[in-house]
Amino acid sequence: MQAFFDHKAKIICTIGPASEDEDTLRKIIQAGMDVARLNFSHGTHEEHRQKIERIRKVAAALGKPVAIMQDLQGPKIRIGRFKNPPVNLKPGNTFTITTRPILGDQSQVSTTYQNLPNDVKPGDVILVNDGLIKLRVQSKNATDVVCEVVNGGSLYDRRGINLPGVHISEPSLTDKDKEDVLFGLQQGIDYVALSFVRDAESIHELRAFMGERAVPIIAKLEKPEALENLEAIIDASDGVMVARGDLGVEISTEKVPSVQKTIIEKCMLKNKPVITATQMLDSMMVHPIPTRAEAADVANAIYDGSDAVMLSGETAFGSYPIESVKTMNNIIKESEKHQQFFRLKPDDRIENLLQDFPTSVCHSAYHSAFEIKARFIVVLTRSGFTALKMSNFRPEAPILALTTSPHTYRKMSLYWGVVPVLIENELFLTEDLSELEQMLKSGNWVKRSDRLVIIAGSSRQQGGTNLLRLHQVS
Repeated sequence: MQAFFDHKAKIICTIGPASEDEDTLRKIIQAGMDVARLNFSHGTHEEHRQKIERIRKVAAALGKPVAIMQDLQGPKIRIGRFKNPPVNLKPGNTFTITTRPILGDQSQVSTTYQNLPNDVKPGDVILVNDGLIKLRVQSKNATDVVCEVVNGGSLYDRRGINLPGVHISEPSLTDKDKEDVLFGLQQGIDYVALSFVRDAESIHELRAFMGERAVPIIAKLEKPEALENLEAIIDASDGVMVARGDLGVEISTEKVPSVQKTIIEKCMLKNKPVITATQMLDSMMVHPIPTRAEAADVANAIYDGSDAVMLSGETAFGSYPIESVKTMNNIIKESEKHQQFFRLKPDDRIENLLQDFPTSVCHSAYHSAFEIKARFIVVLTRSGFTALKMSNFRPEAPILALTTSPHTYRKMSLYWGVVPVLIENELFLTEDLSELEQMLKSGNWVKRSDRLVIIAGSSRQQGGTNLLRLHQVS
């Protein structure tokens, strides 16, 4: 059991054709997957339902908590299809993007985004296929946007469009997203990732739409406008994803590293989980080992303070999904041996956190665990609130988070350094710790003479953590 929890920063894997069968799911969970991401830009509800069922089945058989993250498509702008793909665009040529339902050719192609002619103006830049093809708007009418090809290349069906510096009039939460969210809630998803977040209002809208069934919201930062509203977005969300693919196209590649560090630092100071994503081990889609630059990229994301790192195409449709997860896990474990490189230390954060009882208890637990060389910091939690707060201090001792809630059990799979444990009966921090001790022994978590730091609350309310005990196993 404990072999599953050999890394503290968590691993998110995108599930697709290369990884959706039970055998591969079993192997990537064993290799280190903590969160399964389902990309709702692709697939039907029935296909996603089957994936969720298989993930839950395999995870339960292995006794490993695996959270499921629903990643919404958002207002993703794409081109349509061609008669004979690919077409080759040459610099200087004229190329039209139209809202008319046509099959494309050398001179024109349709788009999924009906507001494109309204949103752009002459002189604006349109980037296609992750920025590899660059177009400049020359003119437009009610349906067509006529462009000059600046940087050409081969163009296939349904490639993505980016509009740097252009305000997108379509909301972040689309009608399709709403249908997908209702489906996801019915299926018991653990997280929902909102794409192309530009301000806090879109997060508030999604939370209101979910109502009482709301699950934690991960804000995907992919647009420059999000950076202008960063503080408010972090405050409104339950976590943030640094989606470096679209973001790197929109703000220019050389700015991505500093933006990544800024976002991660602000999330850590606000006690919000942060995920670093996109092209982390991209070459492993076709090769069994990563480049040295990719290994350094993953390590630096860990040193920056990422709660989790994410694999996309590597596990969704790459040739080496299992090897990709193993490699990611190995890089994380090696990086975590060198905490002197971590950018933010726990005591650097305490002044920025809300000065309440749970924060004070967790800060004390961090120092106590270090001083007594604790085997675990044990957290008794209902909602996962205290486990997340403890996680933010980045203790050397693993955080053993005990809960009776299956949703909290899975949800905590995203939290740095947290080992979720599902228990049948609620435990309380009383004078007699024999029940807790026996449970930990029976699960092979502790042995005689192990030292523990235990934190809990005297009330059932979230944020009621106010108790700390030091204990040596008898």
